[in-house]
Amino acid sequence: MTPDRNVDVYASRQHGVLSLDQARRAGFTDNMVHGRLEAGAWVRLASGVYAVASAPPKWERQVAAAILSRPRAIVSGASAAYLHGFEGYRRGRPEITVPMRTSVRSPLARVARSIWFDELGTTKVSGFKVANVAETLLVLAGRIPAARLERLTDDQLAAGVVAVEDFEPIRRRVSNGRVRGSGVLFPLLDERAADAWEPPANQLEGYLNRLVDDPAVPPASRQHPFRFDRLPMIVDIYIAAWRLILEADGRRWHSRRADFERDRARDNSAAAAGIAVLRFTWRMLTEDLAGCRRILLQTGATR
Repeated sequence: MTPDRNVDVYASRQHGVLSLDQARRAGFTDNMVHGRLEAGAWVRLASGVYAVASAPPKWERQVAAAILSRPRAIVSGASAAYLHGFEGYRRGRPEITVPMRTSVRSPLARVARSIWFDELGTTKVSGFKVANVAETLLVLAGRIPAARLERLTDDQLAAGVVAVEDFEPIRRRVSNGRVRGSGVLFPLLDERAADAWEPPANQLEGYLNRLVDDPAVPPASRQHPFRFDRLPMIVDIYIAAWRLILEADGRRWHSRRADFERDRARDNSAAAAGIAVLRFTWRMLTEDLAGCRRILLQTGATR
């Protein structure tokens, strides 16, 4: 093939981008490269990185250029989150991770260095070498609020694209030193493990009893029986004056996921009968009982 045809092959695989080394391997001399730039057939994006002028200046082209601007690099951070389809992430300045002794200066991307570069879990997405879902969640754990991290993690676990066990290589890797975000992410994963601790029922009941132990809350019936759509059930607490059911949930994450459809069906049946349902998790009740009571009273005021 001719040098131009060889370049087209590179560019077609890399969103219209190629490196100087690739151009040379394709048969281009430095004078030929200079000629393409002078003629406007190529556009210089960074030192030793070019785009074919006919390639549209899309975000993917910028990411490909950022990767090619370093001898070794992977897409990471928010850019990896976007490529993995994480909710709330959009195209932005590309983010890449490189080995520790590599420069972080770049006109193309935000660059992070990792002492564990060779151990990072990666995958292929849209033709890019990308930090895998577990690695991406670890990076995000050091940047975003815990509540948002929990939602993102649960989304990925529920979709089956990652499992709690997939984080074990990361745990082993960072065991000798604290890594930003690990103090939030790892306890969250522990709660979702198959053998996670489950609080005793009497402790859950105790917290729920404390929740309704307020002069502003009408009398409450505990372990109240219902039958909706011929579906018998016993709810933790029923406040008849407010037509409100309260449920305390201390199930392991895997159990909650398995029971999700049943719980939603029960809630829908209650709503059809004009009864509202509030569900409180163990964490809510133990870490923010005052906040739970505030929600309870606000709900009761509307009933």
